[in-house]
Amino acid sequence: MKHLIFILLFLPLTWAKAQSVSRVEMSQEGKTLVVEYVLEASEPQEILLYLSHDGGKTFSKPLEKVSGDVGKGIVPGNKRMVWNVLEELPELVGDNVVFMVEIAEGLIWEAKNGRPAVEWVSIPAGTFTMGSPSYETDRGSDEGPQHSVSLSGFKMSKYEVTFAQYDAFCGATGRQKPDDNGWGRGNRPVINIDWSDATAFAQWMGCRLPTEAEWEYACRAGTTKPYHTGSSLNSRQANFNRNVGETKPVGSYAPNAWGLDDMHGNVYEWCSDWYADYSGSAQTNPKGPSSGSFRVLRGGSWLNHRRNCRSAYRTGNVPSNRHGFIGFRLVVPS
Repeated sequence: MKHLIFILLFLPLTWAKAQSVSRVEMSQEGKTLVVEYVLEASEPQEILLYLSHDGGKTFSKPLEKVSGDVGKGIVPGNKRMVWNVLEELPELVGDNVVFMVEIAEGLIWEAKNGRPAVEWVSIPAGTFTMGSPSYETDRGSDEGPQHSVSLSGFKMSKYEVTFAQYDAFCGATGRQKPDDNGWGRGNRPVINIDWSDATAFAQWMGCRLPTEAEWEYACRAGTTKPYHTGSSLNSRQANFNRNVGETKPVGSYAPNAWGLDDMHGNVYEWCSDWYADYSGSAQTNPKGPSSGSFRVLRGGSWLNHRRNCRSAYRTGNVPSNRHGFIGFRLVVPS
């Protein structure tokens, strides 16, 4: 216990501050760690406390044995939380321990069977017209011919897979954690992962990547315009065209009509299909060709022009490529 307290008190601690968290201070009271901070916000927020063992490069899931001004509904002002060190991490030692106070951005942290939780959206079975009409502005030649697609119901993750979720996978499987480009981890969408990385995570979770048809159907959410927002898209509705210059935490914008967030912009999303030209025939639960050179990407990203975020826009990328503008989301059967 003495050794633990010595480490917590005398480490050169670095605090990563969210936009509305300031003046973070810490001290020891008996066998607990006290964290005081100021929450500057216009409405109540969810506050979480994180711990890093590597000097702040990566953070674990939020600490659980914390009381006081932590969790949901924390109103602005001077705040105080208390972490019971011995109850949660009695063997905590090391010289690279760093703490972070952060505002939650919509991620549900409850775990099931050792896997990070996913918030699912039920997508109803239905039939839609896939692709774009010839008169759609910025239409690409690979978006046609339009064709009828019927799909069984399924569930899609409300958010793009986050660093927090993917880091848990890396910790459990011994994989190297991907770089965050210096933008932060937590509830930001995971980036710098290739198609095989995304597929491996999905399988570990007992899920899969969406097919290209499922992705477009879910993105449209019953709409037929270029975007699920209508005929246009602006910077208040999505993260694109470098209007932020980096990824944003998932759920930073309003969802589509079916409750899915960030279907336009933030990061491109890997789909399960090989990229190929469309067939004009009607299809049921299509899975794409059996082989190819590129895997499908959908949705556009923080880096791309508005036109790349259209519901029908499609492109492909080498499956082994990793970029700071590509992520993914998950699908499971209904």
